[in-house]
Amino acid sequence: MSQMPLLPLLQTKNLSVKMGQRTLVSGLDWQVQSGEFWCVLGKNGVGKSSLLSVLAGLLPRSGGTLQFAAQSIDQLGDLQLARLRGLMMQHQSDAFSHSVADTVLIGRTPYRVGRSWDEEQDIKVAHQALARVGLLDKLHADITQLSGGERQRVALAGLLAQDPGLMLLDEPTAHQDVAQQLAIMRLACELAQTHALIASCHDINLAMRFATHVLVLGEDQHWQGRVAEVMTVQILAQAFGCSFSLRGGQFIAE
Repeated sequence: MSQMPLLPLLQTKNLSVKMGQRTLVSGLDWQVQSGEFWCVLGKNGVGKSSLLSVLAGLLPRSGGTLQFAAQSIDQLGDLQLARLRGLMMQHQSDAFSHSVADTVLIGRTPYRVGRSWDEEQDIKVAHQALARVGLLDKLHADITQLSGGERQRVALAGLLAQDPGLMLLDEPTAHQDVAQQLAIMRLACELAQTHALIASCHDINLAMRFATHVLVLGEDQHWQGRVAEVMTVQILAQAFGCSFSLRGGQFIAE
């Protein structure tokens, strides 16, 4: 007996993204399945973060359709959406002191239906999330006293605690040292075994090493597909406006 095809967690048709009068992305037909780790590549200002913000509901789309689990975003409630997709933003802003543990527990909000307190399971999930990003020892630390890299990893732990089917990561390796960049990308690969991941990324070699698929954004065009098919010196040159060569399995800008 043949198996039914899996429904994509994300599907866009003719999606357009604008900032003011400028069109950043147009005509994007895209499907993302569970088990896939997509990196979104492109030069500064091309629309990587804006696209993630549209997918997360922080910015309106300017055209086209957007579906999660085969349902239009316009027909899904906030609770459903919070369980289907979640965003780790590139920058964090903390106006007040707060413990690391309580910050991560905010990610459990979609599961606190009918109650305002944290149950034992919520606390367990938050602790496990902090352990996965290497910050369990910061459980009771003041969020305002963390380094930039630590604060980003706390945000990632919050997304793990939320546990949406589709995880959106805006520059997850920003502010991280080399060892933490590798740790985060390896964690992303682990998460992609049971989730779908989309991450904006500046480091094309990290994307080539860890992602399964890439979406490359250029001026008035885009390319998408498996890493081996899309990450070529020709496509990267068109997208970034400079020449590339491939040496020792690494892309070198020239």
